Amino acid sequence: MFDILLALPLFQGLGHGDLTRILESTHLEFVTIEPGETICQQDATCDRLIFVIDGTLTAHTLSADRSWGVTEHLHQPTLVGLDVLYGRRRTFAFTAKALTRTKLLVVDKRTMGALFRYFEVMQINALNYLTSELARRDAPLWLPAAMTLEARIIHFCRLHLLRPAGYKRFDISQRALGEYLGEDPRYVAKALRRMEQDELLIRHRRCVEFPAFEKALNQAYNSAST
Repeated sequence: MFDILLALPLFQGLGHGDLTRILESTHLEFVTIEPGETICQQDATCDRLIFVIDGTLTAHTLSADRSWGVTEHLHQPTLVGLDVLYGRRRTFAFTAKALTRTKLLVVDKRTMGALFRYFEVMQINALNYLTSELARRDAPLWLPAAMTLEARIIHFCRLHLLRPAGYKRFDISQRALGEYLGEDPRYVAKALRRMEQDELLIRHRRCVEFPAFEKALNQAYNSAST
């Protein structure tokens, strides 16, 4: 149990005595869920932190007008809810479901607040985690200008992802994608076709799949640097 907690981002750096105290006096909910079960719902109030100990999640994020969305696979270790547990926005940013049999640690907001008050190292861990997430999300804004339509498509996708690697699915029409990019949908269709020929993605009706998004991202970086 100690090794499990120390592998989670907010518990790192705690001593054996601190962990013993937490386990003896704090309600930590360890649960196992089956594939397809919902972990959190987009726009529902965030009243807990969810640590993914083992397993894979699907994270589905809908646009504000619900006209398109993105689905990603997230692997452990993953922490869900820290960015919206406090502050102005206190609702989950995406819907998460179990893709595989998944083990979770769920800590309610009140308990998490008590842990933050009693253990300064957990406050520091939380700040480190949040600042790292902010830096990761801001990084795409400072990338070199995309010189090709393919690179612009990849950059658009990158801006709307939780993680820039692994499986991704964009449920968006070519027309809508063209509107976001300011391009004729016919040119968007041709660019997507070229990317499919390069085995970067798979096209479907109103849907584009990236089996390994990092492959497309690397190509976009390489084209920008040449």
